Amino acid sequence: MKKSRVEEILPLSPLQEGLLFHALYDGQGPDVYTAQMSVDLDGSVDGDVLRSAAEALLRRHANLRAGFRYRRSGQPVQVIPREVVVPWRQVDLSGLPQADREAELTRLLTEDRDHRFDMSRPPLVRF
Repeated sequence: MKKSRVEEILPLSPLQEGLLFHALYDGQGPDVYTAQMSVDLDGSVDGDVLRSAAEALLRRHANLRAGFRYRRSGQPVQVIPREVVVPWRQVDLSGLPQADREAELTRLLTEDRDHRFDMSRPPLVRF
């Protein structure tokens, strides 16, 4: 017997319903409930190790693999897939002069923040 790609289908909490409503209400503007965090790392960085850590995080915590769909009845549910592909983007700015590096980092962070999530396509997190 083939194992389903869906681990679980769960109802939404009232808070999740409100967040989903606001995320979908105005698809053109910024999603005010999307948070962006960045971390500065000094020294050499092993991107493969960081990516493996992100993959382990998503494997371990099912709630980070959630996406949202609607039943035929119109009721929203969260769908937890067994596996997701980690949205990973790695950019090396070390070859740029310091002033250009800062400007490019700002541009990349703004671009990432402005890129809205498709609430039906998990995971709703990017690295």
